[in-house]
Amino acid sequence: MKFFINCRSGVPIYRQLIQQIKNGIVGGFLKPGVQLATVQEITLELTVNPNTVVRAYRELKMRGLLQNIQGLFIGIPHCLVMGKRMHIFD
Repeated sequence: MKFFINCRSGVPIYRQLIQQIKNGIVGGFLKPGVQLATVQEITLELTVNPNTVVRAYRELKMRGLLQNIQGLFIGIPHCLVMGKRMHIFD
């Protein structure tokens, strides 16, 4: 998944990452079990602080939208079915 950051939007970068991942889930671009880019990969690609990416990933994990397996953040858990996708933005 490719991320795009708008530094002039006034929206914190971690929130922009969260929103883009949510959009990827709802749009079906992020499939269950697919590994997301590593924190280091996103940090290098976007030239952002690693803590920003970690914050976004942790928040998504707390909401049940990502899972962490052996130190890697994995796209939506297999148990997240289409019916639940509609409630992601609640």
